[in-house]
Amino acid sequence: MTYDEAKQQLCDQKLNGTYSDIANNDLFTDTNLGDWIKSGVRKAWDYKPWDFTEGSKTTTTIDTEYYDYPVDFQSGSIHLLKINGKEYKKIAFQDYLKFQEDYPSATNRFYSEQKRFYFVNRNAYSVGETLDIYGKLMPPILSNASDLLPFSPDSDNYEHSGNEAIVLLAYSEALSSEKYKNQAQAEIERGKAYQMLDLIWEPMEAARSLLQSKNRPFMNVPNFFGNSAAQSIGNFDYLN
Repeated sequence: MTYDEAKQQLCDQKLNGTYSDIANNDLFTDTNLGDWIKSGVRKAWDYKPWDFTEGSKTTTTIDTEYYDYPVDFQSGSIHLLKINGKEYKKIAFQDYLKFQEDYPSATNRFYSEQKRFYFVNRNAYSVGETLDIYGKLMPPILSNASDLLPFSPDSDNYEHSGNEAIVLLAYSEALSSEKYKNQAQAEIERGKAYQMLDLIWEPMEAARSLLQSKNRPFMNVPNFFGNSAAQSIGNFDYLN
């Protein structure tokens, strides 16, 4: 489903309008329809960790400890960081600062986040290495008539019913607006939309639950004291 098709469906099938004659509609405009669809996209996007919300960025390390967050990444969403193919361990920002204070020369592969920056232990890498990060993207900015809705990830001809849920969410936004002031019906339509999204997510969640992490210990403890015999005791993971 395209952006234009979504607006048309909202107008013609939900709001009893005629999209081909939207210029003469006395109650709402094409801009209103677009705003409602965009709101529906944002709500559906953030409702579940859909695969299409996952993004990655590749850059090159420079002589710094912190990097700007990609503009299209949601804050706090980086869950995997690699430099030259080696994975870095994410720790709380307060712990990261404390570690840097206590062990200023340590080369442990640690990273952390604060606001719109991510911090990487400068001692663990060299300038000019490949840096890969993975996180959650911001919702798409729909502007062109042919822009695809999220549940049409590759083509207008192939889509999930999630796009219909987006139209329902947009419909609920319209109903609760000052133009309709029908909050009760808006809640009903919103509930239908989320129920539809839950049905789509159920098999995806079941499939994810079957995935198992390989060689991932239950406990991850930073190695603050260098190599020692203690590393072989218990199920602890030391990331150097």
